[in-house]
Amino acid sequence: MNKKERLEKIKEILKKRNISSQKELMEALREEGIYVVQATLSRDLKELGVIRQSSDLGKRYIIPENAINVASLKDLFHRVVVNIDFAENLILVKTIPGNAQAVAFLLDNFLNVYDYFVGSVAGDDTILIVLRSKDKTQEALEKLEELRK
Repeated sequence: MNKKERLEKIKEILKKRNISSQKELMEALREEGIYVVQATLSRDLKELGVIRQSSDLGKRYIIPENAINVASLKDLFHRVVVNIDFAENLILVKTIPGNAQAVAFLLDNFLNVYDYFVGSVAGDDTILIVLRSKDKTQEALEKLEELRK
């Protein structure tokens, strides 16, 4: 089974079942004849934009309707982001003119799972990202730099 088929099967399982841990998901995949190690499963969940959310039945993995494709975000980031800088709890992302709003939209959907992310404002070639405190600035910068690789 190739990666694309595995990702589709993960999406199918998460839509049908209440899965609350990676171990549980690995077992569900095994039932389908798919054997995957935890590190691969973790990368797959990240790529699919899966988050753990509280529900009436406890914590469970879901794929938000506005989930983004991390590979697409990385590609866009690599092509249009020219600089990333920061001050205290603010991060400034410079893009090629005309691209900031598209990048900000994707970033909002990528970063909204982190409780320290407040939001972003975009112009033509500049995005201002606001964090709750300066304590998490380095972590957010690392996530952004990872997108540029």
